[in-house]
Amino acid sequence: MAEKDGLKTIGAKVAATRRRLGLLAFGRAFWPLFVFLILFLAMAFAGAFDQLPPAFGAVLAILFLVSGIIFLMRGIRRYRPVSEAEAAHLLDQQSPLRPVSSLSDRPADPSRGAQALWVRHRNRLLKAARELKLPTLSAEWRQLDPFRLRYVLPAALVGIAVLAAGEGPGRLMRALNPDYGALVGADDMTVEAWVTPPDHTGRAPIFLKPGLNDVRVPRGSEITLRTEAPSAPRLVLKGQHRTSEKFAVTPDGAWEAKAILTEDARVSVQWWGERAAWRLLTSPDDPPTVEFVSIPTYGRLDRTEFAWTAKDDYGVVRAELSLRLREPHPAAPDEEDRVPIPLAAPSMPDIKDATQIDLTRHRWAGLPVDVQLVVTDASGQEGTSETVPFVLPEKLFLDPVARVAQEVRVTVLREPRDYAQQEPNLSALRQDAINTDAANRLNIAPPDIQKAALMLDSVTLMGERYMPNQAYYLTFKMAEGMLETAGTKEEAEAVDPLLWSLALKAEYGNAADALRRLEAARRALEQALRDGASEEEIRRRMEAFRDAANEYLAARMAEAMANGGEMPDMNQDGMASGGGKSLGGQDFEDMLNALQDLTDTGATEQARQLLSDITNMLQNLDFQRGQSGTGMSGMPGSQSDGEDQEDVPQEEQQMTDAMRRLSEILREQRQLNDDTLAQQRGDLPNNPSGQSGQESGQQSGQQSGEQSGGQQGQQEGQQAGQGGQGMPGDPSAGDGSQGDSRPDGERPGSNGSTGTDEGDAPQAGGTLAERQARLGELVEQFAREHGLGEGAGEENALSGVLDPEALAAIREAQRDAERDLARGREGAASEDQARATQGLSELNRNLAAMLDEMQRERTNEGQARNDPFGRETGGMGNNGDNVRIPEEAERQRAKDILEELRRRYNESDDEEEREYLRRLLDRF
Repeated sequence: MAEKDGLKTIGAKVAATRRRLGLLAFGRAFWPLFVFLILFLAMAFAGAFDQLPPAFGAVLAILFLVSGIIFLMRGIRRYRPVSEAEAAHLLDQQSPLRPVSSLSDRPADPSRGAQALWVRHRNRLLKAARELKLPTLSAEWRQLDPFRLRYVLPAALVGIAVLAAGEGPGRLMRALNPDYGALVGADDMTVEAWVTPPDHTGRAPIFLKPGLNDVRVPRGSEITLRTEAPSAPRLVLKGQHRTSEKFAVTPDGAWEAKAILTEDARVSVQWWGERAAWRLLTSPDDPPTVEFVSIPTYGRLDRTEFAWTAKDDYGVVRAELSLRLREPHPAAPDEEDRVPIPLAAPSMPDIKDATQIDLTRHRWAGLPVDVQLVVTDASGQEGTSETVPFVLPEKLFLDPVARVAQEVRVTVLREPRDYAQQEPNLSALRQDAINTDAANRLNIAPPDIQKAALMLDSVTLMGERYMPNQAYYLTFKMAEGMLETAGTKEEAEAVDPLLWSLALKAEYGNAADALRRLEAARRALEQALRDGASEEEIRRRMEAFRDAANEYLAARMAEAMANGGEMPDMNQDGMASGGGKSLGGQDFEDMLNALQDLTDTGATEQARQLLSDITNMLQNLDFQRGQSGTGMSGMPGSQSDGEDQEDVPQEEQQMTDAMRRLSEILREQRQLNDDTLAQQRGDLPNNPSGQSGQESGQQSGQQSGEQSGGQQGQQEGQQAGQGGQGMPGDPSAGDGSQGDSRPDGERPGSNGSTGTDEGDAPQAGGTLAERQARLGELVEQFAREHGLGEGAGEENALSGVLDPEALAAIREAQRDAERDLARGREGAASEDQARATQGLSELNRNLAAMLDEMQRERTNEGQARNDPFGRETGGMGNNGDNVRIPEEAERQRAKDILEELRRRYNESDDEEEREYLRRLLDRF
């Protein structure tokens, strides 16, 4: 037992010695690699690689890698494992008995005496082996590592790692994986990136700077990355899903990549490592919202009126009125029709509008429906309002022919079913065969279309005898033939415009055709203004609207004469009044000219407002024979039908006379301003007689666009058409020569107290300075008559109404203009005249507002003219109550500026200047 323990102890000492020798052998073989790795790790944790240029750091990392591989291969080649014999030999060197190796000997003599001697020898060897000590190998280690670096270097590495703390792993990773692309110039690679939001957002592109993160962009935006590199980089988008794509080469030799951002993602450019990276956050596009402010009701001319609001974070691009039958046809229970609602702009984020649309032509006219508003944003998302019940308005046809045409028409349109599938008739392909099925398509038509064809056949039975108008008979026969030859529902519905035109023709006469063309021309021009069409296209549609308006006027006049009326003298005292508005022939032409100026100068909002007003006025025309001395209907202060002069309070009469007097002065001041501008441009010769100004003042000084009713006297946007256009909201710049009925036969502007007709002074001959001086005298006289200014009497007819400071400012501006005209400075005089005009217009507008308030209090009619938003009702589709329509002087300045920009654009050789001028000339 003791021998076994001794052998076990010797085996353990041999194994320990072998391990120590093996460690020494490993140290001798890999000592350079050990020192090299410790130095590399110490430099990495200390951040030495981060302080080096990228290219130098990459080279150093490669050198370390190559050197490490060399040292590793050298160590592997030099390393030799230690054998057990080498360990036993080292232990035997401690005793002359060599106990470890001697224990493996065997006795040579197997005799009894020799065996006893061998036992004593073996016991002595075991005793000697137990006394053996493990070798320290200190001399060998001292020879290999005289400075004890095997202890110093690991301790220093641990200390550096502790100091590096949390940055240590990152430094080590950067040291192990440096920017190798810097060796091929990738560190100088510049990546340009920008995000283009969708067009409907209206947001500008977002340029991404290096290191910019958590950038909020609209969902659906497009990111564009552009760079220059020897080979194609790779774009990587990492969100919930990872996508990667290579850059594509551009014509100029660069590399470009694009991607659509639909979720939060990290965008990076990879080329020999990550060249650039950004984290982008996408904002969702919320669906639009819409609601009724007032439910649909019946309006004038059988129009459907309703007020509504809509909102969207980027803008509503389409609005529609959804219609569903409350009692749908069994064959189409989910049938829906959508009627477009016109918008004031292509994209509107916030809409508050009162809409009037004509639904009398709809196929469900007269039927109960469920109405719902539907708005759509640019991304295709829809928002809906609550559903309200409504009965669609139906046009009342009294003429029998019109009623038949309407009944047949709606019978065809309300049929939801399509034609039955016709079986192929192969026998008809034989020679001389007749395809009877193809010749009689009514057999496969839906029941209601067959019914409509039967109705037309019944109506036209011997129609050439019983229909006095053969055109009606031929129209019915044409519609019947269209139904008999139709093979699809779309072909059968082609009778709709034919029968609708026949119904309007039979009911209303030729004016209906002219009205349809007027409406089509208005919609086309309004669409062009809203969409920013080219100047040539807008000019072309403007001419079409002018022709349509003139044709409609002619048709209405012819219709009035055919009904027993008299031909109004549009150039003298005849009037055509519509809804309270008065319209002379020159007035209408001036309004069209004003609209032409607004479209030419790009004032789209004002042009759309005036276009709506003109159309509404034309649709409500009521021709009558003009009478000299009668007031213009609709002018503030004019008497209502059946109202005598004695019934109007004296204060109101005095204010009316004062306003008419002031409006005459205002008209003459505007005309003088226009003549001053014309002379400055060279269009008006500077002749002493002033004949040109006289003729211009007499011919184009007629004011049009008067407001309907006294309560609309201050409404903006109705002034157009005279030689010097009225300011917006100037309802009283009317024709003083036609529409006035002043006491004692005075004309506006005359001096009632002295009997001298000073009101004619501005129209008489003289220079521009003399005309300006006479206008100043009229203002002073006006002030004196109402108790203001120098030489005023004691009586103040309009106490507290007229502002003396405003009159003083007007008179001062007129004096400055007179001095400038005398010195030949037309430009400065024009500015002074504009100040005087503005002051007179403001004063006149204030008088009109007060007069309207007095009339509203007296007649209690103020609330009847407001829409659900509290605004005064205007023309059809009018959404520009606050749009200011420029006067002619301002329009002329805008035209001059536009022409100057065009001239400079054509003459400039500087590309940057041309680009700047082009942007100025662009229509928005």
